[in-house]
Amino acid sequence: MADERTLWDHVDAGESKAAFREKVDKAEARQQTFRRLRGSGHWLTLLRVARTIPQPFTLNDISVAVWKACPEFFGMKGYSYPDNHKVHFILYGQRGLIAKGLIRRIQQGLFRVPEDLDMDALAGSDEKRTGHARMESVPHSPR
Repeated sequence: MADERTLWDHVDAGESKAAFREKVDKAEARQQTFRRLRGSGHWLTLLRVARTIPQPFTLNDISVAVWKACPEFFGMKGYSYPDNHKVHFILYGQRGLIAKGLIRRIQQGLFRVPEDLDMDALAGSDEKRTGHARMESVPHSPR
């Protein structure tokens, strides 16, 4: 893991205090966005929509399909186009749908929903308790 740079490291590199603060602010905003995405039930929306489109599918296929289902969340701010960065975040990463085995990556850029995926079990207890399912509570599926 890379060492975190301090303000002095940035000063030594010729960067201003304002530039350092801007980087820190951007990093904090990114982390807040990630927390909001993980805590929302939008990953479940993505899974439900993914089951309705032809298999296998690409990132663009699922981005457009989920945007049509939920444009206010999966759209780009200020534009009437899908934001595949949100979909990419939900798919990838240590807590993403691929890592959990809920979406399978067949080859680079090509995905499919496992045939034995039980959507009712996934939404289960968390959705009843909170009103939406949280991705952190979903156990890893065997591959």
